[in-house]
Amino acid sequence: RRTPEQCLELRIRGRALKASTDPAVLAEGKYLFEAVAHCQACHTAEHDYTTAAALSDLPPSGGHEWHMGPMGTLRSVNITSDVETGIGGMSDADLARVLKKAVRPNGEPAIMMVGVGPMADEDTVALMSYLRSLPPVKKVTPRSDISVMGKTLFPLVARAYLSPKPDWDLPPRVPEGEVSVERGAYLANGPAYCFACHSELNLSAELEVVEPRFSGCTVADPDPEDSSMEICAPNLTPHPTAGHITGWDEEAFVSRLGAGRGVKNSPMPWESYRLLTDADKRSLYRYLRTLEPADRVTGPPHRPGGWKPG
Repeated sequence: RRTPEQCLELRIRGRALKASTDPAVLAEGKYLFEAVAHCQACHTAEHDYTTAAALSDLPPSGGHEWHMGPMGTLRSVNITSDVETGIGGMSDADLARVLKKAVRPNGEPAIMMVGVGPMADEDTVALMSYLRSLPPVKKVTPRSDISVMGKTLFPLVARAYLSPKPDWDLPPRVPEGEVSVERGAYLANGPAYCFACHSELNLSAELEVVEPRFSGCTVADPDPEDSSMEICAPNLTPHPTAGHITGWDEEAFVSRLGAGRGVKNSPMPWESYRLLTDADKRSLYRYLRTLEPADRVTGPPHRPGGWKPG
């Protein structure tokens, strides 16, 4: 829990950010919500997200579950504009604080909101504005259920999720539009949050990135439907042998992002990323090509459990 002084500081930081009703701002927010920041990947039931005919028809009324075995289950909440069960009763300052720092209005950690990428104030306002515009859905979502074991172990193995989000270095914001390395850098290290899955993270304190960025996952995730398999976000640097996409040209990269889910239980929000504009897909590719090659072998993204190089 934060001290009153820390809560006050975070509240003051968020107070200047006000939701807008400007149609252009709402359009930017919709694109962030559905594609870039992939909000529905966490704030809808997993089956609904992966099978929806159109994400625009999918209200973010919560229901996604993260099962942690004997440690318990984390659940996402309703973020529609409903006053009683959603975010309709939150002030703009409190909503900005949740998005920016993963801190609830009462000062408690919003655990999974640590998984929202950093973004410039302009994008935070756009996302807030679009969330305010969503039709209310009255739906009470069950609270997360963390066991006694989870309450003991979680602060030890993943303390970063119980702390405010760190102030990550964020490249300058480049608006959506033209293809550029700079736009790709902002997306990958910002609201698209690519670096968090495709880099090694220190979870014991703040979510510190273990350099080099984009050299592959921290630890592999078990495949929830096949205990013999695991999933690891691969090395995206242009290393000649360790880089997973080094041999891809730009067209292959754009085509793959647009193709959607390949591995059924991959944590990557393919359904959202496929909605990225062609320009943003190309910007991401061109940025990734500028990275320093990292000789870190991460193996096949979907591979037998306990996989080791060689």
